[in-house]
Amino acid sequence: MYTLFENGRMICPDGEVPGGLLVEDGRIAALLPETGAPWRGEGERIDLGGAYIAPGFIDIHVHGGGGGDFMDGTRESFEAALKTHLAHGTTALCPTTLTATFDELGQVFALCREMASAPDAYRLPRILGAHLEGPYIAASQAGAQDPAYIRAPQDGSFGEILRLSQGALRILTAAPELPGADKLAKAAREAGVLLSMGHTDGRIEDAARAVEQGYTMATHLYSSMSTIIRENGMRRPGVLEGALLMDEITVEVIADGMHLPPSLLKLIVKTKGPDRVILVTDAMRGAGMAAGVYKLGSLSRGQDVISDGAIARMPDGVSFAGSVATADRLIRTMCGQAGVPLWQAVRMMTLHPARALGIPDIGRLEPGCRADLVVFAPGVKVLGVYREGKRVA
Repeated sequence: MYTLFENGRMICPDGEVPGGLLVEDGRIAALLPETGAPWRGEGERIDLGGAYIAPGFIDIHVHGGGGGDFMDGTRESFEAALKTHLAHGTTALCPTTLTATFDELGQVFALCREMASAPDAYRLPRILGAHLEGPYIAASQAGAQDPAYIRAPQDGSFGEILRLSQGALRILTAAPELPGADKLAKAAREAGVLLSMGHTDGRIEDAARAVEQGYTMATHLYSSMSTIIRENGMRRPGVLEGALLMDEITVEVIADGMHLPPSLLKLIVKTKGPDRVILVTDAMRGAGMAAGVYKLGSLSRGQDVISDGAIARMPDGVSFAGSVATADRLIRTMCGQAGVPLWQAVRMMTLHPARALGIPDIGRLEPGCRADLVVFAPGVKVLGVYREGKRVA
């Protein structure tokens, strides 16, 4: 049985195409641009009424939402976060950790495995594996992370994390200048874990060595990341400049309209090029919720942060503590503030993260790809969300 989505505007990898697409057995069977022959087969027909249809959004750095944080380590919190981001068009994500005890990390990994393989997993965003943000980070760039659980890679504890993950770990954010970082990178690569520079106080030379060791990403560019300093009067670039300069590095960008002003969003796109930008929410449990006080991290060990509905801040009222954004807001920001065409902004939230993770059958509208889809009106107002062709939100 086929499902035909018609009378829409497809967001394809190379631009917008009027028409629709055909879904069979959970995958895209064909693209049907308006210039082609009309489909006359049997099956359900969904009239998009001129709305956009795009690949489902993919968020590879997200801590929670809807009142739940993945660090809570409970199915209820996982579902709260997953449902919230699903409603805003996210059909796949990487639950992201904070510095914590190994017991807490182990519970997050266990739930990632359990919920990714559950019979009803299709109801929620696809879990692509965990993103471990810390504990191997620079204390001077901890940001909102709890410094009590920061570790140095030279302690050899990463082997225990890999054992706990049992294959659930997909991305590792680490500071490449730390003692033992070279052995950490080697172990991560051998385990098939993507390496990202983040929460780092290194210099550009550390970024260059990180690239040699297999790092391919930079975590939330500009946030908790070293930049130019002066030593004996000489300017020395930091990891920020290295990430902008080095073609091997794809950068995460929190385009919530708060973390980075329009000028820096434009600078990133101009410097890196649109194909080396991945949009991430870095959302905490206050995403999709009213203004209020929320725990960043687990309910048992997390710290209070204050959301005004636009951004979450530490109690000092100055430092940011993740975001309260959803994927649709990021795309609106890139279009409205950075002047990025809609189809390119969508790529930054679909094709680019899928490509970074090496997953070929999501993140694009092409025959053979999974029919994880989002339908939205102008202004990226989400109208419907589909997992493998079935409506889930």
